[in-house]
Amino acid sequence: MSNPAIGDVSQVEDVEEDNDYAKDDFGFIIGADGDLKSIMYPEHLMGQPPEEIKLILEIFGIDDFDQVENRVLH
Repeated sequence: MSNPAIGDVSQVEDVEEDNDYAKDDFGFIIGADGDLKSIMYPEHLMGQPPEEIKLILEIFGIDDFDQVENRVLH
C-alpha cells in the first residue's frame, strides 16, 4: 500500500459556515494592512452603540459613530 505524497491533496472538504448572526451583532472587516475596510451594524443601535464598539472604533481613529455613515472606510 503506497502513501500519498506530502502536499498531495485529492479532495478538499467543504467547511460549513456558522451564520448565527443576531440582529444586534456588529461586524468589522479589517484588511491585511490593518485598516478598517467595512463595518456592519444594527440600524436600531446606531444612535447608542455599546461602549465596547466605541472603543474599537477609536482604535481606527473614529471618535464619533456618526462618522461611520459618512465615511468611505477603504
